[in-house]
Amino acid sequence: INDMSIKKRKGFNIGLMLAKLSTERTLNPDKSISMQNFDVVDKYVSFFTTSIVAEGKSDAFVRHVVKDAMNAEQDLTEGKFIKYCNCIANIKLRDELKLFKVVFPVWGGQGLFTGRRKWTDVHINLNVSPKSSFTKRAKLERAKQFTKLQNEPDEILDGLQELPLAVCSVRAVDVLDAFEQAEHAISKELGLYALMSGRGKFIFKTGPDRPINMTLLAPHMTVHEPDGSISVEMYWYNRWPRGMVEKRPTQNSIENINRNVAKARDKIRKLPWRHTAEIALARRYSAFAQCDLEASFLDGWRLLEATAGHYRENSETLLRRAAWFFEERDEQFQIGLHLMHRRNLISHGRPVKGESYEGLAFQMKEFLTPFLHAFLTNPFNFRNIEEFWDFCDLPIDKPARMRQAYLLDCVAEFRRK
Repeated sequence: INDMSIKKRKGFNIGLMLAKLSTERTLNPDKSISMQNFDVVDKYVSFFTTSIVAEGKSDAFVRHVVKDAMNAEQDLTEGKFIKYCNCIANIKLRDELKLFKVVFPVWGGQGLFTGRRKWTDVHINLNVSPKSSFTKRAKLERAKQFTKLQNEPDEILDGLQELPLAVCSVRAVDVLDAFEQAEHAISKELGLYALMSGRGKFIFKTGPDRPINMTLLAPHMTVHEPDGSISVEMYWYNRWPRGMVEKRPTQNSIENINRNVAKARDKIRKLPWRHTAEIALARRYSAFAQCDLEASFLDGWRLLEATAGHYRENSETLLRRAAWFFEERDEQFQIGLHLMHRRNLISHGRPVKGESYEGLAFQMKEFLTPFLHAFLTNPFNFRNIEEFWDFCDLPIDKPARMRQAYLLDCVAEFRRK
């Protein structure tokens, strides 16, 4: 395991907040903590978790590290705090990880999801044997827990226990860390399939409370020990609409999708911006897996912001880059302006009519799709993400391209002289 390299996030004054912390809580000789208010520790754990960068680690893992670092000394400087964070993180990674298996029921993926996958340090098994001792015990314990669930309408949960299971094996400090790592990994896998499944066909009939994705992580997600026993009486549940009807693709469609997925997966492995691309896949899945289509639309916009440029670049630049990959670029740029205006209205408390959210979410998905294909496959083998964005800024009409080429030739000739 490589040593962690935790750093301060730019703009944060950690020293100031550490000084404030030392006045609000006292570390006693017996290692107990005395505090003025019961929520002091949680407030500072939340702040310090945000103020540092621990790339590739879950929020749950970082919260563990931060809490231990805060309690290392009564009076901490910024330098000491960061040093403690790195030391504690490395100790946890070396000595405190244990194996968990996270079980996800998968809806809509029959015939598509097969084999084994690995995303970062998470191993995903999409062909879980019903005869294995792990599966037998895990299903038994899930069924027992399922019967205890309250406050969920039967018509929503009915039949979900019969769905195919995906099992993620992950080493983590606790169940929260295990679930966060596993969910992020399987969301990348589903995001890749969702993007390739929609190629050339972006809009499907749906209802106002139906997710856009055709393959989803169903409710009742659980964390288990390697022998199949449930690790904790806790489960994860996402909103699930009534009357979901699974649409199974044809065998020809399955073969085409799997072929496109395999090509994209190979490209992603070689991407100079692979980490950013993998995060984009997970965000693509989560954006369009929601029943709240206003939230889908807004998360789709945030995905555009995360992939089409630096945070300091204005929205119109991002829209032009996304529109670049359409044949009718100028028309699509206008669609992008429409989406930007609606996004601004919603963000400033002026939501559109409820029946419009579905259309907005689908338009956002359609607008993003060609750009994301290029972003994930790097068809011209750019050396870094900035080159990719520069490519998207180039003119598309021939006279403008010829004019730019002429000017570049002039510069080259001048510099040679």
